Amino acid sequence: MSTDAKQIAPKTIIEYPLPAARETHELVAVDEQRTILISQQSDSTLIKVALNPESGVAQTAARFVIKHARAGLHGLRNSAAYPGKVWGSLQFDSELLLIDPVVSDVNAPPKIEKCIPLPAPARGPHVVIEDGDDVWTTLKDSHHVMRINHRDPEDYAIYKSARNPIFVAKHAHSGKFYASQDQSSKILRINPKSGKTKQIDIPAELGKTPVGLIAGPDGNVWFVLLGTSTGGTGVFGRILKKGEIQWFQLKNNLGKQAALLHLAFDDCSDTAPAKLWLLASSIISPNTLDALIEVRFNQDYQAIDTISTHVFPTQLNKAHRVLPLRKGVYATELATSILAHLASSPTENSKRYDETSDYYAEFGLGVVVEEIHFDPPIK
Repeated sequence: MSTDAKQIAPKTIIEYPLPAARETHELVAVDEQRTILISQQSDSTLIKVALNPESGVAQTAARFVIKHARAGLHGLRNSAAYPGKVWGSLQFDSELLLIDPVVSDVNAPPKIEKCIPLPAPARGPHVVIEDGDDVWTTLKDSHHVMRINHRDPEDYAIYKSARNPIFVAKHAHSGKFYASQDQSSKILRINPKSGKTKQIDIPAELGKTPVGLIAGPDGNVWFVLLGTSTGGTGVFGRILKKGEIQWFQLKNNLGKQAALLHLAFDDCSDTAPAKLWLLASSIISPNTLDALIEVRFNQDYQAIDTISTHVFPTQLNKAHRVLPLRKGVYATELATSILAHLASSPTENSKRYDETSDYYAEFGLGVVVEEIHFDPPIK
């Protein structure tokens, strides 16, 4: 198992208040990263946030109900087959949507270009991804993973999963698909050619509750462990070509008990290996920090080289998704209706402390970050 080495310098986290909702979920960037789209499931709303193209600072935003207030907009994913469009999932209506966000005007309502009702027994699409002519989605409510052809919806396959499928990703080297199943603490492997599936158990000594699971820049599938109601274990892993797992565990003060919910690689740099962003969340345990954890690897992703922890100003926010862009790293706060922004260039008056400082010893936090709100707030 790989361990951590030295620390790297923290940055500044800015928080932008969004329209109030019980659940602020996923986010994607469109319009050459000048706009961020955010889903709020409890109101089935899509928020369009316009960014300053120079600084990445959020400037203005507008919200729009997608279909109706109880449709349950959740998943968002950029489409390669339909450039400029975004796939969305309506969990409560069991539909997939292709959405034109209309980026030319932040106040213009998005347009639904395509609606794909899911056939029984499929129910409750959660996360959605695109793979050529197919979209794949996890069915949280019926406990399945589904492939459906977005050009011919009569062409589909449904795979039974354990409770509850959350994320799905394709392994570039093997062509197999993997899905995290949080309540079963297992990962499902799907061979789309043969239709066969296999369950992979998470070793109890490493932790439990796989949630975030993505395709990595190295061609492997990466995932994180959230832990339990008592806390996390700071463990994440990557699934290699033959299905074997290479495990990593954070050993720094703030990382070793982190409850990891989501992850994303920073693909804005030409250098390899790519930087990994881990999202620590209080979503199932009030004992854990909400934080962004920045991880750099040595060559071939064999071991962690450096790590930095960036603590959210608002704690117990149930941090939910992370999105690295050119002008910083963005994250949603599920319970507080906030978009967080880890700025690429810290402000001059921002305070910083490393994990050996007196501040850490007194308060248990590794980074002090400033909180900046819109004046006036986002409408």
